[in-house]
Amino acid sequence: MPTPSDYTTCIQRLLTDIGYRYEPFPPYDTQYWGPFHNWSIHALGPTLSYTTPQLAAMEQCAGRLIERAYPHTQTSLKLVFAKLTAIVIAIDDAIEDDGMNDEIAHFSHRLYMGQTQPAGTLLALYHDSLKELSGMFGDDAVLRDAAVVPWINFIDACLIEKQIFTALREKDTDGTYLDGAAEKFPQYLRNKSGVAEAYAAAAFASKTSKPFPLDKYVRAFPDFNFYINVMNDVLSFHKEELVGEKYNLIHLRTRSLISTGARGTGPEGEWTPFDTFVMLCDELRAATRRIDEILRLDECERKVEMRGESGIDQYEEEIEIAKRWRGFRDGYVSWHIESSRYKLGFMQSWATSRAGEF
Repeated sequence: MPTPSDYTTCIQRLLTDIGYRYEPFPPYDTQYWGPFHNWSIHALGPTLSYTTPQLAAMEQCAGRLIERAYPHTQTSLKLVFAKLTAIVIAIDDAIEDDGMNDEIAHFSHRLYMGQTQPAGTLLALYHDSLKELSGMFGDDAVLRDAAVVPWINFIDACLIEKQIFTALREKDTDGTYLDGAAEKFPQYLRNKSGVAEAYAAAAFASKTSKPFPLDKYVRAFPDFNFYINVMNDVLSFHKEELVGEKYNLIHLRTRSLISTGARGTGPEGEWTPFDTFVMLCDELRAATRRIDEILRLDECERKVEMRGESGIDQYEEEIEIAKRWRGFRDGYVSWHIESSRYKLGFMQSWATSRAGEF
């Protein structure tokens, strides 16, 4: 049976193979944290029944994710994404609450019918933040839709999870229920719940009125989305195992693969969660390398090293896009390792040993 150190070794090998670099946490940014703190206290807080320490923890979790993952993005967009991230964390943490489930069941219908959300509620705040986000992309309709629509899909995913997982728990009284007909369902649900395309879109939002050419980054979106969702699943697995969570991507894919007769490393050759974990790490390696190639990361980093040479200016656009990707993929991992939410503090010293610069 795999030990916790086996999982840690897999993660460290994955991060080494993709060239992960740890960057020190950025200096305190008053233009970002000041407005976000004010919003958390005066707008978010009244919609939740959180204690002051719980609200502060929420603020830090959401705020640090965005600050870590978007070191090269304009403050105004980071602030909206921090708000939306805090709200979806609150919704996700309360998904088992029937009251919250009743509220979100009507969110999309009200949105589509042009109706307002109930005043003073978390979902009214969510709707307001989505409208604010939609106004931040100028004439770039493609990037706007990529940034906004996934937040609506997240609400749908919450409703699916509530109904599906309730039914699964009723059938799965002994932890062995399998559904071999749903091999693709775990990834389908993860794609809806992860809001990945929105986070990917934010990475490519230009700081000027001139957007980046779509053809220079859009082909990376499928793998970028996969990276966001599955890196989170891999780095969340430790804390979910500690609480016995069995309804996540890794366990659901494991059940599907067992039902198909897949052979793995179990005592009798059966497929195990560790086999799925290793498989996902392999898929993450491949996805990261494809994104690096599409966005010409290695080439652009070499050009940065030779910035003094003539002719470099013609590559500034490509370099900026590659820098956005590098900043996100490293910062996203660092946030998971640093956040108390994921209980990965034991990896901190290993991560800081990989410090580097773009």
